[in-house]
Formats: sequence, structure tokens, C-alpha cells
Amino acid sequence: MRLENKVAIVTGGGRGIGRAISKHFAAEGARVVVAQRDQASGEATCQEIREAGGEALFVQTDVGRREDVEQMVAETVRQFGTVDILVNNAAVLGENGHFLDVSPDAWARVIQVGLTGAFNCGQVAARVMAKGRGGAIINISSTSGMIPQPRCCAYGATKGGMEVLTKSMAVDLAPYNIRVNTIAPGPIQSHAPDDAPPREARMTLLGRAGLAREVATVAVFLASEESSFVTGERIAVDGGALINAYQIYAQERPRRPE
Repeated sequence: MRLENKVAIVTGGGRGIGRAISKHFAAEGARVVVAQRDQASGEATCQEIREAGGEALFVQTDVGRREDVEQMVAETVRQFGTVDILVNNAAVLGENGHFLDVSPDAWARVIQVGLTGAFNCGQVAARVMAKGRGGAIINISSTSGMIPQPRCCAYGATKGGMEVLTKSMAVDLAPYNIRVNTIAPGPIQSHAPDDAPPREARMTLLGRAGLAREVATVAVFLASEESSFVTGERIAVDGGALINAYQIYAQERPRRPE
């Protein structure tokens, strides 16, 4: 198992992409801390992991609150002894409204959770990693950080900031053998049932949406020794959406060969 004896924290780990990452990490042998503001989903994901034979701990956490993050990391160390892996996945999703209409409160909350939360968790967890054998931090960005969606200025700014934060963290934390990378998901069916087939999505080169488990497998790679010489990088898990020249240039997509 690629993450055997590792201790991993996954923020927003109870739902969507975070849930898939939590479950995949546990299946690869990690002891997983599910940090989730919503207790019901966090507890449910931990129960799924335990039923599958894994080890998981739920810690109710608002990553935008520094005291919550410090308590969450302290509880992780108390229960499991250290922190080897951190996934900064927690975010506020959805449309934030037209730029002219976004309220200062809405802006502040999106930034607080998605960007300040990554800073909070990254700094507190990295201080533990720096005292030990190093570690891996994975920031979950989005293709919206490169091509912002309409009516999502706060979310786009958060994810764009995450891209630069990743590189800054990678530079400062390299002497401590802490690798920092980001995953930028594209259109993902993040809340679909585990066995749901992907829906059609013309915005991707592959012609379909992605599945949460397809993001999770990349997270396992970045958390494991298989990526031991990779830091400061972004992997887009977007089915080719960012380079979909058929969409960009309004060209007819060729038919698939028979």
C-alpha cells in the first residue's frame, strides 16, 4: 500500500472530492483525519472508512478559524503522533454573484475558507512536518483559477491565489523536505453516487465530466513516494478542458473512428 503508516489530514474530507480522497488514502493504508465543518458528513465518511477496514478520525473544523485549525492539528498529533500529508480541499463553492453585486461579507467568507484556510492549515501542519521526516501538502485548486467562471469572482480569486500560494509554500518548505503541489479539477461530478457514470460534457476534450475518484487517484500519487521529485507543480484533472481547441475556436469535433 502506497501510504502505509502515513497520517493524512483532508479538509472538507467528508463530502465530494474530499470524501473520495479520504477513502482512497485510507484504502492505501493511511490513517485519515477528516476535517469537516459539517459533522454529519464527516462522521459518515469516517464510518465508511472504518467499515472498509481503514482507520479514520473526525474533527469538526472551520478552516477559516485559526483556533479550529490549531485544535485539529493538535488532535491529530495526539491521536496519531504526527502529520505526514495535508490536503487543503475545503472551499466555499457555487456562484458568488456578479462582480458589481458581490457583498463584502460574501467575498470575505469565500476567501477566508478557500485561501486563508489553506494558509492556516498549511502553516500549522507544516510546523509539525518540519520537526519530523518531512511531508506532502496538496492544495486543491480549480481550472477556475486560470479561466474564471462568470459570476464567481471570489471563488476564482481564491483558486488563482491557491496557485501562487502553492509555489510560495514549495519554495519555503523545500529545505524541510516538504513537497507542495496543487491539483486543479475541471468539471467533476463531485457529489454523484460512487457508481454513477460520467455525464456528457462538451467543454472537455474527452467529451465527459470527471469523477471524484479520478481526482483522488492523482492525490494518492502526489502524497506518495511515487512523486518524491515533484514539488511546486499543478496537475489539471480536467479532461483537457483548458486546451479544448474545438471549444475555443468553435471547430466541429471530428467523429470517433469506428
